Amino acid sequence: MTDERRPLRIAFFGGSFDPPHLGHLAIAGALIRQFELDEFVFVPAFHAPHKRSAPTSAFDRYAMLCLATQNESRISVSRIEVEMPEKPYSVETLGRLTEMLPREEVFFVMGADSWRDICTWRDWERLLGMTDHIVVTRPGYEIGSEHVSDASGSE
Repeated sequence: MTDERRPLRIAFFGGSFDPPHLGHLAIAGALIRQFELDEFVFVPAFHAPHKRSAPTSAFDRYAMLCLATQNESRISVSRIEVEMPEKPYSVETLGRLTEMLPREEVFFVMGADSWRDICTWRDWERLLGMTDHIVVTRPGYEIGSEHVSDASGSE
């Protein structure tokens, strides 16, 4: 007997979430509706490799996200990066997640500020080929290919 169910549509939103705020929750709600997502998963980074300052502890940020989303049936929080002893890069985390969910339709969510610097991320070309990506606007950042800097830093 084959599994005839449709693939779940799951979006993963990685970031420092330091602190998590209503804007993050608004993004989750809007994307659930707009993309007809079955699940939206926050993935707090243990420590984002591109952030210079020391963040609030990963456990505390994870706990704050859990509290903020506890009454949201289609929103959850992953511990995949919080429990990693090293600082995983997004491409590694997304690789683990897609391996765990081979039948599902996976999306990777990022803010316009991250999209602007995507060419500086580890294995960014591989990352872009792994899933569909959803880039959300943010005050002060425009979305467009002309605003994405290349690996050398020029636009």
